[in-house]
Amino acid sequence: MRDLPQSRDLLGLARELLLGELLPLLPPERARDAHLIATTMAIAAREAAGGEGWQEEITGLLNEFYGESGSLHRLATDLRNGAFETSPSRAAAARAILWRLTIEKLREGNPHFLATNGFLAGDKDG
Repeated sequence: MRDLPQSRDLLGLARELLLGELLPLLPPERARDAHLIATTMAIAAREAAGGEGWQEEITGLLNEFYGESGSLHRLATDLRNGAFETSPSRAAAARAILWRLTIEKLREGNPHFLATNGFLAGDKDG
């Protein structure tokens, strides 16, 4: 068990300090850099808060899809090679895995996009 505060909370505090107190002191040409750093900190905080549950879920879906040890690399290779073009059910299953992966990556990297486009934050289907 870690001592408090947790890393995601520390990142949040540092981000607030950066945007609220340090950004106004920076020259205008460095404001974009500060915003990029703040965005990176927000992504890291969401990753820390989210844990690795969704990565394990994707791994499980890939293992179920391939019936053995699956990987994103294998799925990407198969998609590039057209491996599912003759099997609508396999193509649909591959798209479902990609959809879950995309939603989870957006949830960490750009939740505003999901919210703006009508996807609920906790909805696994987007």
